[in-house]
Amino acid sequence: MNAVQRFIRSRVLLLTASILIVAMCLSVLVQGQSQAALSRTVDQNSRGLYDVLVQAKAKDNGGLMQPDIATGQGGISFEQLDSIRKLSGTSVAAPISLVSRVTQNLESPRLDATDYLGFNAGLAGTSGDPTATDPSKWPAAESVLSDTPKKYRLTASAVSSDGHSDQTLFKTTAEGSLGKAKLVEEQVEGGKNVRIQGPEGETGIKFPTPAGGSEHNLFNLSVSLPMAPQVTESVVAVDPVSERALLGTAGDFLSPLEKAPPADARNAGAIGRHFESLFTNGISMDELKEGPDFLGVKLKYWAPLMTQYQQAKRDGQLTEDSQAIPLIVRSGTALDLKYSVKIEEIDDSGNVTKDVGTVTRSLDKDYLPFVSKSPFALAWPGSKDLSQLMGDTGSFSQGLYNPATWTTNFAAAPTYKDGETAANGAVDKSATPGDWVTVNRLPDKAANGEAVDQTQREPVDERSYRQNLETGKKLATPLAMVYGTFDAANVKEAAGDVNRLPLGGYDPAPFTLTKDASGKDVNTELKPSLSATGLVSQSAGAITDYYGLAAARGYDANANVIDAVRVRAKVPGSWKQAQPEVEKLANEIRDMGLQATVVAGSAREDASIAVPGYSKDDAGKESPLGTVQQSWVRQDAADAVSGSLTATNLTLLFLTLCGAALLTGASTVSYIRKRRSEAGTLRAMGWTQRKIRSWVLAEFGVGAALLAVVGIVLSLISWSTATAVVSASVLVLYAGAAFIAAQQLRHRDVVDQEPQHDERLITVDSPLTFANRQLSTNKFNTISLAVAVGVFAAAVGGLVALLIDIPRAAGASALSGLAAASIALPSIILGVSGVAVGLLLTMVTGRFELQAKRQYLGTLRAMGWNPDMLGQVRFFENAMVGTVALPLGVVGALGIGLLLAPYAALWAAIAGLVAVLCWIPIATKVVQ
Repeated sequence: MNAVQRFIRSRVLLLTASILIVAMCLSVLVQGQSQAALSRTVDQNSRGLYDVLVQAKAKDNGGLMQPDIATGQGGISFEQLDSIRKLSGTSVAAPISLVSRVTQNLESPRLDATDYLGFNAGLAGTSGDPTATDPSKWPAAESVLSDTPKKYRLTASAVSSDGHSDQTLFKTTAEGSLGKAKLVEEQVEGGKNVRIQGPEGETGIKFPTPAGGSEHNLFNLSVSLPMAPQVTESVVAVDPVSERALLGTAGDFLSPLEKAPPADARNAGAIGRHFESLFTNGISMDELKEGPDFLGVKLKYWAPLMTQYQQAKRDGQLTEDSQAIPLIVRSGTALDLKYSVKIEEIDDSGNVTKDVGTVTRSLDKDYLPFVSKSPFALAWPGSKDLSQLMGDTGSFSQGLYNPATWTTNFAAAPTYKDGETAANGAVDKSATPGDWVTVNRLPDKAANGEAVDQTQREPVDERSYRQNLETGKKLATPLAMVYGTFDAANVKEAAGDVNRLPLGGYDPAPFTLTKDASGKDVNTELKPSLSATGLVSQSAGAITDYYGLAAARGYDANANVIDAVRVRAKVPGSWKQAQPEVEKLANEIRDMGLQATVVAGSAREDASIAVPGYSKDDAGKESPLGTVQQSWVRQDAADAVSGSLTATNLTLLFLTLCGAALLTGASTVSYIRKRRSEAGTLRAMGWTQRKIRSWVLAEFGVGAALLAVVGIVLSLISWSTATAVVSASVLVLYAGAAFIAAQQLRHRDVVDQEPQHDERLITVDSPLTFANRQLSTNKFNTISLAVAVGVFAAAVGGLVALLIDIPRAAGASALSGLAAASIALPSIILGVSGVAVGLLLTMVTGRFELQAKRQYLGTLRAMGWNPDMLGQVRFFENAMVGTVALPLGVVGALGIGLLLAPYAALWAAIAGLVAVLCWIPIATKVVQ
């Protein structure tokens, strides 16, 4: 019988080769799929809108970059920007800068109660407006008010919220009587006159100055409400051409800004006079609806521009140096500001006779900075808006009337201090508090010059986490000129998710409160403050160009005002393919004396930030907010994730191979014990020891040749270094088993292991004592099986520790979570495979003396032992082996866990314990 035939005849050798081949195939199929999924995930999510972030100087942040790149500190000149654009590797170089903060009063809030008087030709004045409703189709008169005036109490209040707690800004009450108006026709010189008059006995309602009173018009009774708190926004500057190139189609909202006039054609007075002349000379209805054309741009929001220009001119705010600033403003707001009016019907004694209702209005999506159209027009319960009967002309005059106040105080980006580093690499931060900023003030005088009682409301102090910005020497009040709007949510979507890189100012990263000041876990998204100087900011209220920045900050010559330049390299492909060219481009930029941070291959990562000194009580004692989270940018996240998870995959694979190696050793022992008698026979026939070893090694050689062929084929197919290493390791393990078998195959006299003295015999009176006797008698088998079970438990613990440790090993970035999810299933398959190999190892070892066990169990059955007692014998044998194996398994699992995944070592020990406990019933059922 030749070596091949003997190899096939030997089930042990065939089983060994089969297990090792399966392990090799796992390296190709599972490891290859896992690595492909990992590479695909990382490549698809590691290159954002730009590749290099250029700044004049930046703090060493340990690879974690804050999202506020438009800091307002400048430092980059336009000459340096031009040099960056001229580099051969530059595709897009888009500058961005923080301009300033802008504070404005909202249009005076009012409460409108439907008091519609029906069509009247003398009052409606719809002639010439094609959008107006035909007079014959106007509805009949209707009103929510009574014919006879009733007395009402109105309580107006405003509440702001930072998402964590509410702040009541004011609560003011006014009383008076209101009723349904009527049309009064009077005879005047030259004809008749029709006017609107309130009912007899109506007093109206008047809140304290600066609020006005109440008045009737054709559609409503309007009550002037207390002034809403001032709202502050930030403004950023971009180059609209390069910004559109950076954003792609998502940046089309910037196209009107490209048509803005040059710096020498932006005089605020000249532009205001130009629009006044348009109305003096006449303007068509279509031009009123679409907006008059200004250098190729239809200015839809011309009405607020006109009213703010005229107001600023009356107040003497505009000077010869005042410039018009073209703006693209944000649609909606994240500011949580609610204005409410409670309406109660009362008697002459002030007692409430009827609760009419409470109406509330928020800024929300209706708000437009600089041009907002009546954000605080509240409707009396049951009222409806009938003003559209007059057509679109009804909306032409609406908007903010007073020009905004521009300031560079408390406008810079927040600063942070580094704290502790977590196990997954996340770095804790601490915000640096600044001065206190007072909001919720009333103006000193009303529009009519009347003094304002400042005791109506309490000023509110808000903590600023920002510093002042530098300005030029030629400051002059600018005039806002709105060219269009943008949706911050659409910009954020275009910037991506996992690989989202900060654009600067108009795509802010939100803050989420995760722990309050007492350390209690919470999950609350924070809202921006009224002053816009706090830690939380929303998208910039407006975007302008760099001529607008110069006008707002008072520069009359080029200055180093660029905060950052976002550079996209002129190289296609994934981050890994582009990496050499991106590094080359970054080095060329560094040679200019600028700091170039490579952000290709980066990913967003949540940073935990402690917020001290957030609020203070009446005594001035400051209190922290707690801990917040914000998405920052983890540099080189792709490299870190790929490296760590690849290493985890390989470790899992090699742990599986360790199980295969131990299985090989167990099979070798089984092989030695079965073939030792054959070796003795051959020795008696005159074979030398060397010839016997050669005879044995020939059988192992067949298996080794088979493994080598399979390993070479798989390595060529996968073209993977891991596969080649695994194949070589398998061959080494198999060769080691062959060497051990050849050395151990020597004929020895079989020594009876039964005790020789009666006093050493264990009395058999139960299944437990019989199991104890058998294990004590066959110590070699007992120790071998216990070691196998211990190794199985240790391997299970190591595999479980690695699986648990995958999220930590991947890191804390968003890419880490995505990549870890992509390899989760292959990793579990590898882990289960390792457990299966280890379990098989124990089964093979447990069958060493299976024939002898069956013989004594047959003897016991013949002696009258029932099946339950025989089952108890098998159970107690395995339970005692498990007891011996338990320390080895738990300590081994703990050791492997400490070596491979220290943060999951405890779980490894627990898994080892569970593995031993699970092995006992499995072995009892399987090995019979």
